[in-house]
Amino acid sequence: MRHRFLGLALSWLLIGMGATLAYAQGGNTSAPLTGTVADASGAPVPGANVVVKNEGTGATYQAVSGDKGTFAVPALQAGTYTITVSLSGFKQSVTKGFKILAATPASLRATLEVGGLEETVTVEATGAPLVQTQSTSISQTVEVQQINNLPVQSRNALDFLAGMPGVSTPGGARDSIVSGLDQSAINITIDGMSVQDNYLKTTDGFFARLSPRLDAVEEVTMTTAGGGAETSGQGAIQIRFVSRQGTNDYHGSVYEYFRRDSLNANTWFNNRDLPPDPATGKAPRAKLKFDNYGVRFGGPIRIPGLFDGRNKAFFFVNYEEVRQPADVSRQRIILSPSAQQGIFRYNAAGGVREVNLLQLAGANGQTATMD
Repeated sequence: MRHRFLGLALSWLLIGMGATLAYAQGGNTSAPLTGTVADASGAPVPGANVVVKNEGTGATYQAVSGDKGTFAVPALQAGTYTITVSLSGFKQSVTKGFKILAATPASLRATLEVGGLEETVTVEATGAPLVQTQSTSISQTVEVQQINNLPVQSRNALDFLAGMPGVSTPGGARDSIVSGLDQSAINITIDGMSVQDNYLKTTDGFFARLSPRLDAVEEVTMTTAGGGAETSGQGAIQIRFVSRQGTNDYHGSVYEYFRRDSLNANTWFNNRDLPPDPATGKAPRAKLKFDNYGVRFGGPIRIPGLFDGRNKAFFFVNYEEVRQPADVSRQRIILSPSAQQGIFRYNAAGGVREVNLLQLAGANGQTATMD
């Protein structure tokens, strides 16, 4: 019975994983890398070994240049890579810091110089190209360094999009439109999964049921025209978030953003309309206590003496909470003491008249007490 239960549980787990993977295929977060290997004269070099290594996770991919010196690595996760090209009779070519953006094709041209394999020519990549020549899509990508350095009012990553080219925000981020298109044309995905409202089938501008937080985002790409197959054809405006992941090094942060009324100047209307507080001699401020705190941490999964997940298994966690206690005043209409006794007054010719409804009800054989 125990083995049967374990088998059933494992079957349901595999079914759930398969359904999750199938759902995630709706949007792609990996990107292809193509390139050319040539010698110093520009002639193609076939048979060169190409090793692509993720600098963060240590994942390694290999390829061999063809007859025309071209090579391809079909699917790389977003990140920074070191690309090594080698062939007997040539110096080894190493390109470090090569950026791969999510769902954005990348290209590399490696030049091999005549020499021995023990000699190495190292090139430091300058980052992602300013002009994308590998696809016809019109898009812009904001990476984690920009996300961390640019000041924003909110920790909601969707609000961060309001400052990107082509975005018009007449009110809040929820009212945003892109390139003049209707809000229903916007499709938002996180790691390839759509976060649209499944009932309305729309994101209602930059609003979704699941809102990514800034410290959990590795990069965000907004495609406004010419989206390829990686966008799965859902919406004219594609917004793709890629979440952070663990690497071979432990990284983390603890943060809090807070606001207090004691740190704010009073409003002009409060100073004009409200009587001064006897204790301070100044008009009272609106009460404000706002705390937004969180923590993020990621790295390799390591259990001393049992398991070392470097280059194999990683984790990343982000927790964030917002607290803003407030007093809310609400008005309710209740009966006055005289009305509770059945006495009501009304305007009539000659002035205000009074009638006792409870006595009137009792005289007509109806309930003469308050319910």
